[in-house]
Amino acid sequence: MNNQSKLIVSPVGISLLLNYASQIRQDGNLRKQFLDCSNEKNLPQELAGQVEELSEEILTYLIDANVETRRKLSAELNGLYGLFPNGQFSKSDTHILIATDTELGQTTARILEEFLREHGVQNIQIICPSGLQTKDEVQFRRAIRELFADLESILPEYKNKVYQITFNLTGGFKSLYSYLSIVGMFYGDKIVYIFENGKLLSIPRLPLRIDDSQLRQPEQAVQLALLAAGHIYRRSDIQLPGALWEEDEKGDVTISEWGQLIWDQVKNDILSKGLLPFPYLEYESTFRKDFEKATPEQRIRLQETLAKVSKILLEHQGNIKALKEHGGLQYDNYTNKSLPDGTPIGHFRINEGDRVTCIAVGGKLYLRHFGSHDYTESKEGVR
Repeated sequence: MNNQSKLIVSPVGISLLLNYASQIRQDGNLRKQFLDCSNEKNLPQELAGQVEELSEEILTYLIDANVETRRKLSAELNGLYGLFPNGQFSKSDTHILIATDTELGQTTARILEEFLREHGVQNIQIICPSGLQTKDEVQFRRAIRELFADLESILPEYKNKVYQITFNLTGGFKSLYSYLSIVGMFYGDKIVYIFENGKLLSIPRLPLRIDDSQLRQPEQAVQLALLAAGHIYRRSDIQLPGALWEEDEKGDVTISEWGQLIWDQVKNDILSKGLLPFPYLEYESTFRKDFEKATPEQRIRLQETLAKVSKILLEHQGNIKALKEHGGLQYDNYTNKSLPDGTPIGHFRINEGDRVTCIAVGGKLYLRHFGSHDYTESKEGVR
């Protein structure tokens, strides 16, 4: 018996609501209302009241029902019970439920969350990317990028803890299947799906490898890092493969959902190596020495922050004032501390512990030191 803890990712649709309305309530009109409002962020007041009352009713019904009935009502539970043929969920597992940005989708996810808690599962997280619905393609694709970023922030940690990561794709909307199938190949150990005959299809992880040779070129790496930080390029300036970006009707280029996914796979390796030549940033020899002494993790966090700094300076033509207005960077000049020629020495934040010191000259930022708060202040003679 495999006692390895699992992290199970399940997209959530509204099959539970639809099937309960038609099979248990035998209310075709209610089912039709659910279908008509499946993409609505907010329901009509009367229907919203019905759904609120119905959610408690459905939860109670599920808890009292047998496994076969649960599987017939909920595609998500059908997939989960396929993973646990004995009908008992493991209390040590973690579940991620991906809900659509709709009232019905989130209601269904909350019902499933409470059902799992009733069965001893305590580690449950609902992810609901803004705009995740099929009514607006632009919002949907932005939501996919947000979803990819959310999964990137969660799944590697569990992979490092030697969890088995499973994508349960039996439920949810079909529009998500292609995206999550590919994500599952990068992050998951297997993908499962239940056929209509109840048979479990399990697809093992394939040994995919990204050819990132082009992305390791400094110019391309900078462009992808800046796109990931939210920078908008003009089509004429972009040097990356077309799958990594998308262009709007005005000719503005932003990162695509696949660009986000690929960047998440390669960024740690790229950012932990050498300093990238970000626009408006210059690296003094003292800064380069500090970079060489830093751990790979510190280098990654540093260069992610440098991408944000460069993005802001690009958007404001090198105006340092824009950095001071960014709450996360907390850019400021040291009090009564400057170079012999009177140039103020500034600093900005990487995270709670690390800082970068710098000077602003001629519309560029010259980076001087990088390290802990105490280290950078001692190097600049502040303490």
